[in-house]
Order: sequence, then structure tokens, then C-alpha cells
Amino acid sequence: MMRRMFRTRLSLSLLALLALPALAAVAYAKTYDVPSALGSTLAQTNAKTPLAILLPSRLALDYDGRTYASGSGGRRSYSLSLAGARNCGGANACFLVTFTATRDGRHGPWQKVALRGGRTGWFRPLSCGGSCSPPEIEWVSRGNLYGIQAKVSASTNAGQRRLLVAAANSAIGAGPR
Repeated sequence: MMRRMFRTRLSLSLLALLALPALAAVAYAKTYDVPSALGSTLAQTNAKTPLAILLPSRLALDYDGRTYASGSGGRRSYSLSLAGARNCGGANACFLVTFTATRDGRHGPWQKVALRGGRTGWFRPLSCGGSCSPPEIEWVSRGNLYGIQAKVSASTNAGQRRLLVAAANSAIGAGPR
């Protein structure tokens, strides 16, 4: 009898532990208005680059807090980022999302995905080695290679792909910002 109660309690405890990551992932998910979150950094970066800035209107991130924007631009590229801390510098702990474009860039050898307007995109799911690299999508538009790398609120490869394809389609549909 005691053994059965112990096994039952152990089984329930293990099930509860397995459910915690799923609950935690949901607890931190928030959808952000991307242009608003980037604020004046968007205008400052736009003034420094001739490349069309393509951004999704909204993006669901695995984060629920204040964001800090940064950006840089030049003749051949730009990069806009949101982080969960000031002066993040791309560190994994505070990185949220980066939007990039490079003139004549080459896409990664990743999974092909269909995008708006008959475009082909390339998706790379979350990958972990010594550290983890958030999922990413790239596509070519206006002769430039565009990319979005983000800590999205989906925990599966299919969910990450769905969210990033939707973000890329939103960026393409919105046009230059």
C-alpha cells in the first residue's frame, strides 16, 4: 500500500515538473507592436541607410516586460534590435529580436518556406550547442537579404516556423517603414 502511494505521488510530481516549462513559456508570451517598440530608433536608423526597412507590424515574443531598442545602419545594411535590458549587446539573457537587411546578402542553407507574393524564405529553428541561437527566417526582397531572428513564444519547430513566416509576411505586406 505504501509503495503504491509513493509511486502515485512520484508520478504526479514528475508530471507537474514536466508541465512547468510549458506553463512558463505561456506565462511570458506577449505580442509587441514592433514599430512602436522600436520608437525613435527606427527613424534614426532609417535616416542612415538607403535600404527599405521591412518590419512586421506585430510579433509574439517569449517575454513580457519593457523593451529597449537599438539600431545601426549604413550604405549596405541595417540592424534593428529589441532587448530586455539596456545595452544588451546581443547577450542571450536579454536578446529578444533582431531585424536585419544586407544588400546582396546570401541566405543560410536552411529549410525552405513559402512566403507572401510567391517569395521563398529560409527558416532555421532554435539550435543549441554551447549556447542557444533563437530561430531565424530570411528572405530576399528588393535585391536585399532580410532577416528576423527572435525569441518567439512558440516552443516547437513548427510553431516557431509559423510565427516567423507570419512575421516575414507581415513585413513584406507592410512595405518600407
